[in-house]
Amino acid sequence: MALHRFLNRCKIVPVTCLLLAPMTGAAFADDLRIAIVAPVAGSTFFDAVQSGCDARARQRADKITITCLYGGPGFALAAPEQPSGDAGTAATPDAQPTDLHVKTDSRSQAQIILDFAAARVDGIAVSPSGDPAVASAITTAVKAGIPVITFDADAPESGRAAFVGTNARDFGRALGASLKRWKPKGGKYAIVSTDPAQPAIAERIFGVRDVLGPEWSEITESPAVTTGAYKDAIDRIDHLLSSYYDVDAIISVGAWPMLDTDNWRELMARFKERVDKADVVLVVADALPEQKDLVRQGLGHVLVGQRPTDMGARIADLLVALKSGKKSPEVVYTGFETFTRLDLVGQ
Repeated sequence: MALHRFLNRCKIVPVTCLLLAPMTGAAFADDLRIAIVAPVAGSTFFDAVQSGCDARARQRADKITITCLYGGPGFALAAPEQPSGDAGTAATPDAQPTDLHVKTDSRSQAQIILDFAAARVDGIAVSPSGDPAVASAITTAVKAGIPVITFDADAPESGRAAFVGTNARDFGRALGASLKRWKPKGGKYAIVSTDPAQPAIAERIFGVRDVLGPEWSEITESPAVTTGAYKDAIDRIDHLLSSYYDVDAIISVGAWPMLDTDNWRELMARFKERVDKADVVLVVADALPEQKDLVRQGLGHVLVGQRPTDMGARIADLLVALKSGKKSPEVVYTGFETFTRLDLVGQ
């Protein structure tokens, strides 16, 4: 069909193409469009979620065709540039663009959800940023009859149908348990986080503390709160390493610092002796490819990884089930796995 061909040509940003595409008003039982809305652009974690959705769409044994659309604040947008002298001509599904004019999506996550809902996609998966407007936008989409689920972070007050992701408390416990295996005698530690009032972050922090017993003491500046920007997280760890010479461990409950690989390398070079001897053990959440590369090179000690591709696969299955009127579990945990330097040698 024309709409399907048009969306397939939208290789840079499906969101823009979706909003430009004409709506036929028909419901396609065998051709479903799933929108994955990330909170931020440029994250390999959320890219992996979308890849998992794509892979599951190809693997399904039924005849349903699933298109996994992907967008969020700060994503690159692409729209066909209008031909010279014909600026008032609207784009058509079969038009062949001669050029692409690229810009950045300046819409909020809430507005992107509302736009997807207005475009009548068949389901939406959201990793909510924590902005109250996002929960409100999810509620609006649900009231419009569109199945909505959350992933990675939750917004249960929004009326979403299900949550897909990691048990945050257990994830924090795994981070703490990994540290205890490196330093069973205990010591001083610091946690690096974003806003500890966010439920998922708070649960991870509580999980770390659950496991670390009386042999461990948390320094007064912990948790060291970052904005979530990669460089800011590195700066917080730099401050901790520079100010607390006797700190035995730093646990980052998110992947943020290791995702700025160049600055992480520079930081590790300045504290190379302490890191090499494991005088300070660095435990970081997630196990994305760039993080594994750093740990293989001795620039970190432990990764506790979520499974973003599994999240993407479960997103596809749940939204197809919800669209067809089937019941789904309200919470689906995808688990996690631990990697250390020794685990990654030779991989």
